[in-house]
Amino acid sequence: MKRERIRKIIGLILFIGIAALPFISVTEMIGMEKFLDSFEHPDSYLFLKNDDVITGIKTNADDYIIIQKTNHPEFEIQENDKLMYFNIQGEISCEEVKYISGIGTFKRYYLNSEYENYEETIYEGQVIGKVIKQIDNNFWNELSIKIWDISIENFNIHSTL
Repeated sequence: MKRERIRKIIGLILFIGIAALPFISVTEMIGMEKFLDSFEHPDSYLFLKNDDVITGIKTNADDYIIIQKTNHPEFEIQENDKLMYFNIQGEISCEEVKYISGIGTFKRYYLNSEYENYEETIYEGQVIGKVIKQIDNNFWNELSIKIWDISIENFNIHSTL
């Protein structure tokens, strides 16, 4: 009887450990603060798979990109952040901010493309968000991100209120 109870306890511990591995993996990728924040603000994070439609970003096709959207309460753009934005042609682009000018909501962000030698200026209305992390596409990362994405939508703090 005692052995059976020990087996059940060990089985439960193993099950909980295996179920928690994707969350541990995501926490390692983006950090504990952003992981917990994603449950509080689930609409402020976007998970994209780069299907070669985003210009200016250095990732392999099918890699994942995690973006903090502009609707996040603490969203702030600083120099050297990678911004995801709509360019003048209406395409999604990603560039690094080199310089910021302006006051309040009338800020201009000067970008420097690594693929072409020019400076481009964009305005706040064009910004989708900033890139938090680029993640290689492999089975484990894909599984972890999908479980995390489903979890923040279904288990977030505000959906139960």
